[in-house]
Amino acid sequence: MKNLITKIMLIAGIALSGLSCSGKQNTPDAPENPNGNNPQMPPAEVVVDYILQTPSAEKNVDAVDLTGNSPSDYLAVLSLQGLVNRDRARIYTYCDRDRHILEMYQQAGYINSVNTIASFEELLTKYKNVPQGAVVYDPDKNFTVNLATNIAGVENRLILAPDKIDMFKRITGISDILDLRTLNFESRKETFQWYKTNVFPRQSQKMVALAKDLASMYDIFRDYLVEFKIPVFWLPGPRDRDFDSAYEQEVRSWLNQLPPNIPVLGFSIGVDDNGQSTGYEEMDGVTLTGLYGKFTLVNTWVGNYSFHSGIRPENNVYEQDEPRKKTFRQYDPQKKYVALIMIESGDAPCYFLYQGFFPQQWNQPERGEVAISYGLSPSLRMLIPGVLRHLYDTQTANDYFFCSISGVGYCYPFRGYADNTTSPAQSKSDYFEMTGKNMQLLDMDMLGIYTHPDSKWKASDRDIADKYIFPIPGLKSIISGMHRVGYTAADGNEIKGSVTVHHTLTFWPTAANYTWNNPGQDAEAVRFMEQEIKTYGTGGNFIQAMFYSWMYGPRRLKQLKEIMEPQGYEFVTLDEFDYLYRSVN
Repeated sequence: MKNLITKIMLIAGIALSGLSCSGKQNTPDAPENPNGNNPQMPPAEVVVDYILQTPSAEKNVDAVDLTGNSPSDYLAVLSLQGLVNRDRARIYTYCDRDRHILEMYQQAGYINSVNTIASFEELLTKYKNVPQGAVVYDPDKNFTVNLATNIAGVENRLILAPDKIDMFKRITGISDILDLRTLNFESRKETFQWYKTNVFPRQSQKMVALAKDLASMYDIFRDYLVEFKIPVFWLPGPRDRDFDSAYEQEVRSWLNQLPPNIPVLGFSIGVDDNGQSTGYEEMDGVTLTGLYGKFTLVNTWVGNYSFHSGIRPENNVYEQDEPRKKTFRQYDPQKKYVALIMIESGDAPCYFLYQGFFPQQWNQPERGEVAISYGLSPSLRMLIPGVLRHLYDTQTANDYFFCSISGVGYCYPFRGYADNTTSPAQSKSDYFEMTGKNMQLLDMDMLGIYTHPDSKWKASDRDIADKYIFPIPGLKSIISGMHRVGYTAADGNEIKGSVTVHHTLTFWPTAANYTWNNPGQDAEAVRFMEQEIKTYGTGGNFIQAMFYSWMYGPRRLKQLKEIMEPQGYEFVTLDEFDYLYRSVN
């Protein structure tokens, strides 16, 4: 009872006085439309640049390798990185999954020199004048890590484990330590309630983040959360031991208070550092946040966005020069046309940073020798513009870009997106207007849309498409679905006014794991893909075929082409595929 009274007094005192958790005067950031779309107010102008960005980056940077470090080191280093990088990105952190991005930046001239920092102590010594205090999380209560992250951002504090307090005081001379252990929080719900009153009003409402507490796959991107004061939370799944339906209701209510059509950086399901699965399953988690008009930017295992977002390529105009210049072939009724597409990974910014997109797709020497269409998230333009610039600069005529599932972020337009907002119709309309404007900035005219995995489009889906998707200015095609049942080449393509719909026909392997970098499995993997195309390509000459990007890349897809072309199959990019389809429809 005593602890409860103490906490109530703290809450009341801080809320009434407007002071920070440390007692210092704090000027909060003004919330931006905290109640979402108020039906009595005119709708706000649709945001195009929907992701927060560091203003610029230094040419000479300090780099810290976090590989093998403890969770407490992660949190300390990353919180300092977030504070330092606010005005200009000066610290680059990396792990063994994303070292190649730092090398890419050096080769492109974004970075002139790299000074390696060996430890948090060395980094803190150099930047000891940046933090204004520290916040200590409770290692016995992991749910205090997100609270510590939220506090660190609004009060310019470092996130420390208890064993780093003395080092921090010795190096900085700062004694302002907010120790969350002294607040004796007893549950995630109680902590969240305290947070909403005392911290949240001072945070940005342009983005939110979903991150498991004290799990390295999520801790790695806390630099960005601290930098921009981005609210971060975690939602245990119904099967988790710490699931609390009352807490979940608190989160749902809170999400509904936030503006619609803002991104959630992170992911709803993860693995804690003990190897246990935790959180909501992917579809359930994305659906839950989507109901309140929040779309997901999938991110795990990599971060450093406080640096990546500060890269500013001199050329910020993105045009698909090589694909646009090529001359399309003429339709041959004796041929079957196949468009190979990467649709299931391109929505995730992290896929373009860790050992995913580059080794498995872009850097394979066979790229350009087979027509492939890649779904790219518009978020790359703001989160990792240097990487996106590299993709456009090295694109061949056989590499075509379309907008990934399902627009500016990963969401389910046909599964309730924005249904729980105060104005669902306006929220959906704004979402697709935002998507269309971002597509135009990336010279994209084809949009991937997530659909039901167990059926064709329903009448309700067509109604949503008619009202919100087909009207997108400049939209040429919808690339519909992935790994789902219902369509073959006989009915897998259609045209609605000026917009075509190309439904995905093929599936990814579920009974086998064709490791992408094992040439010994190439033949079997190629046979699977060949059979998929032949099975679902019956009854028509146009086959839009997804390949599972974690198993297939240009090496295997070139082999597929060499086997199937003599059988009358032509492999084309989506733009040529669409041209040929329109020429006979």
